Amino acid sequence: MARKFFLGAFLFGSILIGGQGCELIDGKGDVDGGSTPGADAGPPPEGLVTTKNANEVAEADFSEGTEQYLVVPYSVSSVAADEIAFTINLTTDGASSTTSGLKMRWPQKAAHKYDPAFVAKWQSRLAVAKWKRRLAVEAAAKIKKRGVKPQQMTSCQLSSDCEATEVCHLGECASTVSLDVSAFSATATISAQVKAKGTHAALLVDDASTLSDADATAILQSFDTVIYPRDVALFGNPPLQTGTAQLASDRNGDGLVWLVLTDKVAEKNSVGFFLGTDFTDEEKSNKADLLYIKPSTGAAGLAAVDRTMAHEFQHLLGFATKVYKAKVSGGSGSLEALWLDEGLSHFAEDACGYGAENVTLLDQELFPSFGDAALFEAAEDTTAMRAMALTFVQYLFERKGGVSYGADGSVSDLGGATWLKALHSQAQSGAASITATYGDAKNAVGQWIVALALAGRGVTDYPAYNFANPISDPKTGATIGMVIRGNRVDATGETVALTGPNEDEISDDETEESMRNASAKFFTLEGKSGKVSVNVSSTDSDFRFALIKLK
Repeated sequence: MARKFFLGAFLFGSILIGGQGCELIDGKGDVDGGSTPGADAGPPPEGLVTTKNANEVAEADFSEGTEQYLVVPYSVSSVAADEIAFTINLTTDGASSTTSGLKMRWPQKAAHKYDPAFVAKWQSRLAVAKWKRRLAVEAAAKIKKRGVKPQQMTSCQLSSDCEATEVCHLGECASTVSLDVSAFSATATISAQVKAKGTHAALLVDDASTLSDADATAILQSFDTVIYPRDVALFGNPPLQTGTAQLASDRNGDGLVWLVLTDKVAEKNSVGFFLGTDFTDEEKSNKADLLYIKPSTGAAGLAAVDRTMAHEFQHLLGFATKVYKAKVSGGSGSLEALWLDEGLSHFAEDACGYGAENVTLLDQELFPSFGDAALFEAAEDTTAMRAMALTFVQYLFERKGGVSYGADGSVSDLGGATWLKALHSQAQSGAASITATYGDAKNAVGQWIVALALAGRGVTDYPAYNFANPISDPKTGATIGMVIRGNRVDATGETVALTGPNEDEISDDETEESMRNASAKFFTLEGKSGKVSVNVSSTDSDFRFALIKLK
């Protein structure tokens, strides 16, 4: 007998992350009772959400006088815009529309918490990301169709053919490998010793760096048992060409990802990164699948390494499939849009059980000023954009069905992983990629905005208006999933009370505001009597608004 599972359900010893059912917003912007892919959860609750295009009218009924609504203007435009002007107009049938002295029924967000150390760290990280992105764009342009030829047999074809402290490099088993690091270091090359090998990775340590045996074991174990299997299960790692055993990510064909531990990474003020240039045939390319990592010690240091590996391995898999595999096979290949690529990598952190730092991004960077960030931003990389993209990816992943985690930490696809793999394997990027794999990107934005407005309030348990209940990772013990309103532990171990996007009161019959493209702002409306007509006007053709009854 078939079973239907909903948010937070348990699946025969596996924990379900993902949702079932979704509202569909039609071309006019009205909520329809249809559903996007996922098990049928029935029509949305009647009267809870009304969605309109800009310059249309929605009605708020204050018959009892105690009702409370949320007015959510939002943009679905993929055209970059710093300011999209809009006006909220209220008109009341035969009653005063004065709202002075009203108080928000939901708790006001606490004063914006500013952590200088956190901000400084992220400024360095964003600078590194900008540099990496430039190299990735350049690398994507240089990869040419060349076919995949079997490696000439000399002493080895795979690193598994070699000794425990050797890798197969250029057809020979080698315990030491010379690597070009001139892309990020004043030193042109390093000599890296093969310290250990695992099922999916080889650990190479710069001769000028040190790494204890215990830390080496911990790093390799995290990658082998959590990061590699989960990222691959979620995002895929297809054969480089049909009929070959070599995977898209296995640039050098040795069967292992090389984790290169070097203090030279610190010259970029980074904990680690992936460089697309290593996938080219250029002279300074290492022509191998590498993750560069700064040697770190202690629990906090190793946690940062784990988080970085989960994040950067998604970048590697995306580049390997969407660019490298596509191009060497004769396709055009397309680098994923910055906002979506970063959203996917922050999602990978959480899905691997290392997403605690994302909590701080939501609390300090996104929620205090949601409408000032843009989702579909082509070039700008900010912490708020990354956090916004993370929530968007998480929501769509759940709407597609999510995954379940087994007691051993394994991942079983319920539809969410199929969607993520589709993002990596088709030619479009950004908003076009969402439309190609999920459904109209503009409607997807509207669905996500409504969920952000309602999630965690307890107003409804309708799946499409919420995020899935977080779970305790059976492998790492960490929390996996999205919290919009509620408690979540951050990377320092502190419990953070997340309160969702900041909300303002509508204090006048006419409120003029502005926002970025593909974003939203949230306004409470209460204390009225009779029926109130709500209109949000804007000259932007991709502007909409939702009227949500909270009480």
